[in-house]
Amino acid sequence: MREGGSVGKTQMPDASAQALLARLDRSVLYAPEQDMWVRLEDDGMATIGATHLVAHHGQFMLFSPRPVGMKVARDRSLGVMETAKTAVAVHAPLSCEIVEVNPAVLADVSVIEREPYAGGWMFRVRPTALAEERAGLLDVDAYAQWLAPRLAEKLAPPIDLSRDLDIDPLRGW
Repeated sequence: MREGGSVGKTQMPDASAQALLARLDRSVLYAPEQDMWVRLEDDGMATIGATHLVAHHGQFMLFSPRPVGMKVARDRSLGVMETAKTAVAVHAPLSCEIVEVNPAVLADVSVIEREPYAGGWMFRVRPTALAEERAGLLDVDAYAQWLAPRLAEKLAPPIDLSRDLDIDPLRGW
């Protein structure tokens, strides 16, 4: 779920984009490059989930997490979410050890889309490098500012290779 592009551009989001920005949860931190949120808990653990923007990849049908106990470096895969047309890697917003996977999401992945900041959490983790990585997590205002000029690109539908590209099977392009 990476995107590149127009870092220096500033543009005012339209009404629908503003409505999407208004849905951001103020009680969590955001990992902008991963479209993930992190809630730092009082017990030193963290809860991780996908933002409501992830639902724009399509209706998720399957969630395949890494196993509990696995240590994962920041930006490495915590697992995969799959739609009918694509698989989306779930990148770790911080280095961690997986302590728990949400059983409700394993049973019904659509909970992520319906309740992204509540019942749709994906992992409880033990952060392993929070002191070094905390600065990469943004509060809601900083994330909204980061997200606003990139929103159109993030909401673009995934490429449908069967329709979007004219491929000559004899030439490979």
